[in-house]
Amino acid sequence: MNAKARMYKFYSVFVLIVIFLLVSTSYTKAQNVSKMKKKILFVVTSHNKKGNTGEKTGFYLSEAAHPWEVLTNAGYEIDFVSPAGGRAPVDGLNLGEEVNKKFWNDAVYRRKIEKTLKPSAIDPRQYIAIHYVGGHGAMWDFADNIELASIAAAIYENGGIVSAVCHGPAGLVNIKLSNGKYLVDGKRINAFTNEEEVAVKLDNVVPFLLESKLIKRGAMFEKSGLWQSHVVTDQRVVTGQNPQSAKAVGEAVLSILKQQQAVAILTQYDVKPEYLEQFRKAVADYVSNSIVIESNVMAEAYYEKENPSILWLTERWESNEEWTKAKSNAQSKVVIRLAEMALVAPLKSIRIKDIEPISKQQWRRPANTSDSQLTIMLFVDAKAGTQGEFKDVYHVAMPQFRSEPGVITYQLSQLEEDDTQFVTYEKFRSNEAFQYHLNFPPIKPVIDYLNSSIKKQPFQDGIHNLVEFAPLIRE
Repeated sequence: MNAKARMYKFYSVFVLIVIFLLVSTSYTKAQNVSKMKKKILFVVTSHNKKGNTGEKTGFYLSEAAHPWEVLTNAGYEIDFVSPAGGRAPVDGLNLGEEVNKKFWNDAVYRRKIEKTLKPSAIDPRQYIAIHYVGGHGAMWDFADNIELASIAAAIYENGGIVSAVCHGPAGLVNIKLSNGKYLVDGKRINAFTNEEEVAVKLDNVVPFLLESKLIKRGAMFEKSGLWQSHVVTDQRVVTGQNPQSAKAVGEAVLSILKQQQAVAILTQYDVKPEYLEQFRKAVADYVSNSIVIESNVMAEAYYEKENPSILWLTERWESNEEWTKAKSNAQSKVVIRLAEMALVAPLKSIRIKDIEPISKQQWRRPANTSDSQLTIMLFVDAKAGTQGEFKDVYHVAMPQFRSEPGVITYQLSQLEEDDTQFVTYEKFRSNEAFQYHLNFPPIKPVIDYLNSSIKKQPFQDGIHNLVEFAPLIRE
């Protein structure tokens, strides 16, 4: 065997080893995720009196039962905690309502309500979410409970979800994060409104008006009319206005949990010119097969406009397990085999985590046949210590970017291997739409950050102008 043949054999084996390690590592991570406890903590009140009215209160049954049904049906286990522990007083005990009856007659969860845990017994690391159940009693014993506030802050800062419904957001008003800011500060928040409190004639009975207190803490309060279902989600905080919103709160929490389990991967291929057409077809076949699989969120393939030999495959799946399965199908195997001979250098796989992710439906939003689609990826290497500032800037700007008429898709993601590195994925209807975006006033704080707080200037060096070749779906 001559030197050239030996080198080719070595390179082929090396590529196979790299691919094997990427897939096997993902499978190991998938196994670890599947072994994690899927536990959620529900907080209920211990208080049973409406001030000096003589009326009884407690947690409102449907505000526990409806989120409970949504989340337990999805396979999550729920624990119950209350400020005092022990039997939790209940209000709204309407057992003629089907879901209420189902919850109340469930022997396991009935015991949990009658023997709620004390805050001192809770290890926040065991929970991926915390939900504050409403009921007027919450207005007296949620807000000032330091232990519960600490538990919620720990769950949130560990990447978990904080949700609350009706009077449950009373538990949010004094939660402070490690940066010293209130949890609700700068976030879109919903809760039982001042008008609803007046309507039930308890505005002069409760110790404070919940809407007013949340606004005082910096919340951007949103609301609908009396007794209308209204749920707001902002940065892993989910809040609902009233009992009518309870099921929708559970569904919103479940949606975030599914997004958190999703896996997103960018794969770069540097292809030899003589294999380019063949390799593009293989990748396009993989994309076309992927997007018809139910567990696929999105799959798209591009080449770089300035260097068509550089291909990018961007894909998102509901879980690591589903992505691992996809790497074992016939279309993927064709790409893997072809990569043994077609690549200039080993493929580059980048695992990312979406920040304020969008839904599958939003990812699948296509361009129009009349559009001249333009897709931009911008890699940002932030200076250490400024990552939070970058995400804060984008938190304000991203909803406005997504609402631009010329924007099809806009997503900010963080590289899993290095939290100082980010990538934006920006899909526009045309170059004119992109130019509009560059002059859109909300982009100024982003540009200011990029010009001052990244490791190496100019930031334009991180821009990749992409041309889609699969799946090329147009409306």
